[in-house]
Amino acid sequence: MDHDNILPVLYDLSVTIGGETKLEPLLTRTLQRLLYHTSYACGFVCLDIAADRTDNEMSLFRLDAAVGDFDMLSLVGKAVTMPCSLVLGVAAKEDDQHYLLQKLSFTRSHYRAFLRLPIENVGVIILLSIKQPETNIPLTKALQPVFAHLAKAIKLCRINEAYTAELLRHQFLLSKAFDSSYSGMVITDADSVVLNINPAFVKITKYDENEILGVKLQNLLRDIKCKDTVDDIWSLLKIENYWEGEVQIHRKDGELLYAWLLINPILDDHKNATNYVLIFSDISKQKEAETKIHQLAYFDTLTDLPNRRLLIDRLRQAIAVSVRTNNYGAILFLDLDDFKRLNDTKGHLFGDLLLIEVAKRLVGNVREMDIVSRQGGDEFVVVLQNLSKDAAEAAKQAGSVAEKIRKALSEKYILEGYESRSTPSIGITLFQGEDQSVDVLLKHADMAMYQAKKAGRNTIQFFDPEIQARLEERHKLLEDLEQAINNNELILYYQKQVNTDNGTIGAEVLLRWKHPRRGLVSPADFIPLAEETGIIVPIGAWVLKQACLQLKAWESYPDTKNLSLAVNVSAKQFRMPNFIDQVSIILRETGVRPSNLKLELTESTILDNVDDAILKMDKLKKYGVSFSMDDFGTGYSSLRYLKLLPLKQLKIDQEFVRDMMDDANDAVIVQTIIAMTKAMGLEVIAEGVETIAQHHYLKMHGCHNFQGYLFAKPVPIEEFDIH
Repeated sequence: MDHDNILPVLYDLSVTIGGETKLEPLLTRTLQRLLYHTSYACGFVCLDIAADRTDNEMSLFRLDAAVGDFDMLSLVGKAVTMPCSLVLGVAAKEDDQHYLLQKLSFTRSHYRAFLRLPIENVGVIILLSIKQPETNIPLTKALQPVFAHLAKAIKLCRINEAYTAELLRHQFLLSKAFDSSYSGMVITDADSVVLNINPAFVKITKYDENEILGVKLQNLLRDIKCKDTVDDIWSLLKIENYWEGEVQIHRKDGELLYAWLLINPILDDHKNATNYVLIFSDISKQKEAETKIHQLAYFDTLTDLPNRRLLIDRLRQAIAVSVRTNNYGAILFLDLDDFKRLNDTKGHLFGDLLLIEVAKRLVGNVREMDIVSRQGGDEFVVVLQNLSKDAAEAAKQAGSVAEKIRKALSEKYILEGYESRSTPSIGITLFQGEDQSVDVLLKHADMAMYQAKKAGRNTIQFFDPEIQARLEERHKLLEDLEQAINNNELILYYQKQVNTDNGTIGAEVLLRWKHPRRGLVSPADFIPLAEETGIIVPIGAWVLKQACLQLKAWESYPDTKNLSLAVNVSAKQFRMPNFIDQVSIILRETGVRPSNLKLELTESTILDNVDDAILKMDKLKKYGVSFSMDDFGTGYSSLRYLKLLPLKQLKIDQEFVRDMMDDANDAVIVQTIIAMTKAMGLEVIAEGVETIAQHHYLKMHGCHNFQGYLFAKPVPIEEFDIH
């Protein structure tokens, strides 16, 4: 049992308990449902337990009900010897339970695990099993509301049974109970002709009393729908002296009614039926709730398509069919292209309307045996069944259906009078038999869809194992990266920055990852991965703090106390709502001089949300922190925005520096950036300076700060030399 199933379980148990009016069937059916839902092998109930015994003694306890063990069934109603620790102990699972169960001499089965479920102050239920069933739910706590209900039901059953005996002696009380019962009641004579009905029956069925009185029971039950035919009900009544079950009948106005019907004969001293009593309990609301619970649990609320849970169940069935028939099946994973754009431009209402229309078109373009499911968002899954036994032919069939779907979904949509177009990216994987699990198959189809996106969208791609291998390698790298900080695998390198006299003015902090097995991992391999997954945010905070600690250490020495450190800030880190607080806390904790800290931001990071960037930069500038725009010239910076930003420095991208001696366009760009910084009163620094010619050219045109291999490579702090 898992968390997703607990609500239906509680509902099932509550309905079971609420449907019984007698103690023995109440206990028996409750045990049956508990064993079914918890996977224990058998169980028994002991009521009216005296708790004045010690844990280490054996004592007699009466078995009030038992299910699942023939030895126990034969002892129901009798007292048997059991350990007090088993019956009266703490109501919880125990790690080593078999030593108590070895003392159960009244059963030949060798149980090794039990679950004790107290029924408030009424008694206890003990569930037994050869092996401890697995569950991730604290059952004692989870089932507590049900057992509170059961305790009341036990008391009510006892009261009801006692009251029934009293009713036989007191006709007046019987009449009152009959008239005031919430359940509809019908009394017939020995020939099953209706003699009397109570007001509740009239209210439930909406039939008048004169329309029912004098009618034979068989005619009354003629139109009901249930597990048995009317003839079967009559036969079972004669054999078992009662019948009960859920029935569907129509009220007088035609409305469908769900009811729990109990039929009991009243027998004379010779066991002959003198009358029959029918009790109708209206369970329409419970059935409606059950239907809603099922709908919410297994169907998408927007499109009414099966959701992921139901898809997995039906996909397992499709795989089982594939095993029997040896036919291929296929999974199509679909994602709508540019769906976010429609949501952003027209609003979520139009997005929902589009999804509803997509669902209709998907259902309309596959066979009845095929499965269409919405996974969430704009993702859909289609399962094609009973394809060819030949892999190539099956692939051809799946591709044909996918192309049919692609064309159907690419046709225009009219949404509230607004014309819209959307295209799908479709990934396909085939399956035959049980070679792979449901999760793996869905993962493969998802990977194929991802490749369709990369291939330009509005395309169809089949799953490629080589792509899977690369993605799995990427996933393993991501798992290792998530542990890199805690495992002290991240280290900082420092590349010094110099002025025109080659004097060290500071350094740029560069992140390196020393993997225990892979060695030094290239930043090109892990930085984009960290950016994409968001791990860059905690990594960035760690880098910032380590850089400030190094600045604080430099403050103790005359040669280094005025050096600055440039720290790259990722877009995701900068856009965090608490970024300013994060920086201020680090400054306060390290005690560093903020004027020595320089944060490097890319053009795209700043210009993605200029107003937010200016607000954050202004606040941090008040602390003394300065800013440099990294990779300047590679983006599309607007001079109008640039003059509003509280920048101290622009960094000329190494791409321009590398080619400026050979490419006139790059040379003009470099000269323009230098001239612009002078005009705006900003500092400028060139990165990637590797040759003396580049150095001289930059100096000649007014650049006074440099960084590159000509001066120093990035090195660990132990190798950093300011001279």
